[in-house]
Amino acid sequence: MNNAWTVEISRIVVLAVAAILFGIVSGWWVVAILLPCVIYIVWMLVQIRALERWIRLGAKHSLALDSSGIWQLIVQHIVHAQRKNRERKQRLSEMARRFEATIAALPDATLVINAHCEIELTNQAAQDILGIEKKRDLGQRIDNLIRDPQLHELIESSESVAQLDIESPVDRRKTLTVTCVDFGESRKLITARDISQRMAVQKLRKAFIANASHELRTPLTVIAGYLELLESEPEMSEMVRKQIYNASQQAARMRKILDDLLTLSKLEEKGYDQDSGSLIDMPGLVQKLVADFQRTKAKGSHKIEIDVDSSIWIRSIESDLYSLCQNLLSNAVKYSPEGSVIKVYWGLNAAEQLCFEVTDNGEGVAPEHLSRLTERFYRVNVSRSRQVGGTGLGLSIVKHILENHGGYLEIKSELAQGSTFSACFPSYRMEKRNVAKTINNVV
Repeated sequence: MNNAWTVEISRIVVLAVAAILFGIVSGWWVVAILLPCVIYIVWMLVQIRALERWIRLGAKHSLALDSSGIWQLIVQHIVHAQRKNRERKQRLSEMARRFEATIAALPDATLVINAHCEIELTNQAAQDILGIEKKRDLGQRIDNLIRDPQLHELIESSESVAQLDIESPVDRRKTLTVTCVDFGESRKLITARDISQRMAVQKLRKAFIANASHELRTPLTVIAGYLELLESEPEMSEMVRKQIYNASQQAARMRKILDDLLTLSKLEEKGYDQDSGSLIDMPGLVQKLVADFQRTKAKGSHKIEIDVDSSIWIRSIESDLYSLCQNLLSNAVKYSPEGSVIKVYWGLNAAEQLCFEVTDNGEGVAPEHLSRLTERFYRVNVSRSRQVGGTGLGLSIVKHILENHGGYLEIKSELAQGSTFSACFPSYRMEKRNVAKTINNVV
């Protein structure tokens, strides 16, 4: 770089010295000044014309200007920039090829659409699952190819990751899980997976559980009836009577398990919209439920503190709501020591969410078990659960009821510190009533 500018400055100095000498010798100073300037300008114009012609012909390295000074430096910069651009293009092309190969190898239908919902990239699985062909449909709007309002709502969603289940546009018997993810600048990555087999297995499992539960209830009822008759036999020995009593208890427990399994099967097939159900007097329901528990349990076995906001009612299905509250309160009574205090709360929590909360002073649950408490038949302590007579399905029922209502179950627990189970509902199910604000009492 320094040499190029040195050469250029040297040329200017030589022309200046020549002009001075010519002016001294001839005395024509005007000519002495103008002539070197004209010569330098003409030479520059010739170099510029050659540079323009070289760039117009593609700026090939073999046709580069054979010059020196600043023009040689400019040519070197252009050649260097071209080389870097070629290397960058090669890297980008290789990345694009790898990306397309990755998309093509994915077993799920994969699409990339731009801000105008036009398809920019697709794979073979998209043709098999969605009926979108690469050669034919690239550049087409996806809403012109798949006319499904749910899919269009998914694409227009403001969420960074959104998902829904739709029927396959190729085969209506198939069910697809479609996921839409924000991708790059104003682009979205759409994937679709065939879940028909999984759905069929789930339906088969539900049908099996429902049918098995129905079929088992009749023989179980007969067995329980005979056991009750035997228990009332006066001439029976005490040892046999005790065994029959234990068998009756197990039959009752099995009947409760079957009832819970049937309830779960029904809940899994439900799903409520925002206007489903009727307005429920939740404060009154809570008080009735607590009173029922106090009547069925030994007097003074537990103290239940009630704190409810009587101005808040909820739009729900009363049988589901009663089952939810009963399961949570029943668990608190079963897994907390006699004489302990159980707190029941209904109202808005600290985050202004509508919640029914039950807090006990039981043995608590270790953190590694919390995420699995709502699984069917999951037991933290198997021997303890058998002693209290639980079915292992209560929290699973609670979870499904909340999901049908658009809510969720939150569990907070520490070992030896007790647990808090919060059943939270969406705010659109809440309705304020013009009554006294709170009810606090101990029963």
